[in-house]
Amino acid sequence: MARVGRPRNFDRDEAITKAMHLFWEKGYEPTSLAELKAQLGNLSSASFYAAFGSKQQLFEECLAKYMTMCEALNQPLEDTSMSARSAMYAMLKKTIEAQLDSQTPKGCMAVLAGLNCDDDNQAICRASEQARHQTRQALVRCVQRGVEQHELSEKTDVLSFAMVFDSFLKGLSIEIRDGATLATLTQALDFIMTMWDCHACRLD
Repeated sequence: MARVGRPRNFDRDEAITKAMHLFWEKGYEPTSLAELKAQLGNLSSASFYAAFGSKQQLFEECLAKYMTMCEALNQPLEDTSMSARSAMYAMLKKTIEAQLDSQTPKGCMAVLAGLNCDDDNQAICRASEQARHQTRQALVRCVQRGVEQHELSEKTDVLSFAMVFDSFLKGLSIEIRDGATLATLTQALDFIMTMWDCHACRLD
């Protein structure tokens, strides 16, 4: 019997993007295999597994694509030509705008799509956690640079200070899904940046 392959005109990159949006919108476990196959052009089971291996492997590939997209958002954090404060603000502002983009699901896939998985899907939780950890580490490096460049006090608890901004970043997804506007979130961002300014005022 001939092996069932992909349908004609199958664009794998386009399929990954469509699957990514579905996982991003609904989460890993609520997204059924039937929904994925339908979204990807009514693929047969054989064609789906031939193309992607498994639902888990497809999610991991989608998450990797999403994190590649996020590299542009995180780029200011690594830009040493900017002050650390300016870098932090720019990254958070760009993230707010991206998560509100009408062309993609709202919020952050790494925050929303891989939570509350059952025991059989803990690998999904770990993959999502690792993705979030990458962003947290970029925030830590930015705060550390602020200390090293004497923008922040040398007494700054770098990890705790970075966690404040990381918590704001993760919370954006919920607020945006609940209908928060660009104006409201920008005001909140301006407010949280006063924490940086107040800490900077305590330079020795």
